[in-house]
Parts: sequence; C-alpha cells; structure tokens
Amino acid sequence: MNFASSRLKLGWGVPILLGCCILTLSTIEARAKLSNQQARKLITKMAGMDLPGSSVRIKNISESSSNTAEVTAEIKTVFRFEKDSTGHWRIREVRTGQDRWVPVSLIANALNAKVPVEECAAPDPPMRGSAVVDPSVKRSRCLLAGLLGVTLPSDLVRIQSVSPLGIPLASQPSAVVLTLITINTRMVSAGSGWQLAEVRAGSSDWIKVEGLAASLDRERAEMARGELAWMAEALVKFRKDRGFYLVSDSQSAVMDHLSPKYLPRIIRVDPWQRAYKYQGERERFVLRSVGADGKEGTGDDIELTSASR
Repeated sequence: MNFASSRLKLGWGVPILLGCCILTLSTIEARAKLSNQQARKLITKMAGMDLPGSSVRIKNISESSSNTAEVTAEIKTVFRFEKDSTGHWRIREVRTGQDRWVPVSLIANALNAKVPVEECAAPDPPMRGSAVVDPSVKRSRCLLAGLLGVTLPSDLVRIQSVSPLGIPLASQPSAVVLTLITINTRMVSAGSGWQLAEVRAGSSDWIKVEGLAASLDRERAEMARGELAWMAEALVKFRKDRGFYLVSDSQSAVMDHLSPKYLPRIIRVDPWQRAYKYQGERERFVLRSVGADGKEGTGDDIELTSASR
C-alpha cells in the first residue's frame, strides 16, 4: 500500500513537474520576445538620439530566431533644408531630440559616406487653393529619397509639411521639413537584453549601430576644434584693434561683441548643443567645449587658450 501510494505520487508528480518546467520555459521565452515597447525605446535612443516615444511607430516585428529580430518602423522626424549660393536646396541638419540638431555632413563623415548633391526635378505646381512653398513637397521628398537610398515612387518617405524658417542674419533661406520615414532594423538579444545592431533605409546598405555614436562624437569633437579656432581668430583681431581681449565670463556676451565685424557667423553652442565656455582677461583667454559627457574638467573637454596659439 505504501509502495503503491508512493508510485501513485511519483506517477502524478512527474507530469506535474514537467508541466511546471514547460510553463517556466514558456514564461522565459515570452519574456525574451521583443515587444513593441522595447523596439520603440531602442530606436528612439539609437546612436545617441533622444526622440520622443510618440515619434516612432512600430509597423512589424519578425523574429527569425529566439535571439534575433527584424523590426520595421516609421519615424517622424524633422530636417532643416537650406538654399545654397547656387540657388539649390540641400539637406543641412536632422533633429535628433529636443533642441538637438546634427549636421547631415557630420553623419556622412562618421559613416565614411558622401551626401548626394544631385539636383532634383523642378518644383511641382501647388494644388488649387494651396500656398506656394519653397522647397516644394516634391523637391523635398526627392532630396530625402536620394539621401536615404530610396527609389521613388515609394511610401518609405512621406512629407507631412514644409515650413519656411526665418533665421535672423541668415545668409541663405531655410525651411523645416516634417517627414515620415520607414526604416528597417536588426535587433539581437544578448545577456543584458535586446540591443539594436543594424539599421537601413530603402536600398542602402545595413549600418552597424555599434560604434556609430562614438564616430559621431569624434566628428563633433573635430567640428568643435574648428569652431573654437574661428572664435580665437576673431578674438585676436579684436585685440589688434582694441589692444586687449574681451574681459568676460560669458561666451554669449563675446559673440555680441565679435559679430558681425570679427566673426560673420554667430556660434553659441557646440556640436553637442551645449553652450561654449569663455573666460577672458585683458591679456589672455580660455575657450572650451565640455565635450561629449557634458561635464567640465573631464578628459573629453576641448580647450583652446590664447597661450596655445
């Protein structure tokens, strides 16, 4: 009786134990699956970006294995267009977060690529009753398609609006273009969770995300050095005329004194969209960008002093 009872308990215990294991494994597998929310968060933070969650719409998630997935997403973002000296519109910047803009040329340099310079077709006539905009929706879409490697006609690039942008003292007309772009991403599940590995738009090659943020920061640092050098040259010209450097601890005040006579282009923020630092006395000055980490006095600060010239 005891043996039978024990066998009965064993007989029921094994299936129950196996069932628990299956449920546990199923739960782990369910947790490992990539959710829309996870995919959206990874895309909004891609390569140092900080987009609002509402700007990304996940269209499809296709898992090829338990640790890899391809995600198709639509991103709402803003580009700034500028008309160059030849009268042609070019894409200059893309917004990567609140009050954060990155030059398209900087991204191209980080990817060892070139920004297309082909001119698109003439602007299409406006619909009856609609206002004439420059650049036109057709031209804007054509330029963006060329930049992203999308062959038109295609729904991968859609224009929501084109708005002229009035910039004080700007030498060329500008416009803000609100765009819906469909991209494909590859995501992998590592020990620390899902990570975004590659991204592409249209027929362009897959771009590895790992290292892209670091490449962008290197390009930003190089740009910051150039801008600090321009400001330093302007300060030297100011001293030749006045006999002293600007005495101030405000870089914004320095710009007000230097522009436009000594510095035609106003430069207030560095490529990370943070204010440049200035500390000036009559005989010397220090110009600084706090670098990628945003903290003053750390190893990635970029500094230029009057003594170093």
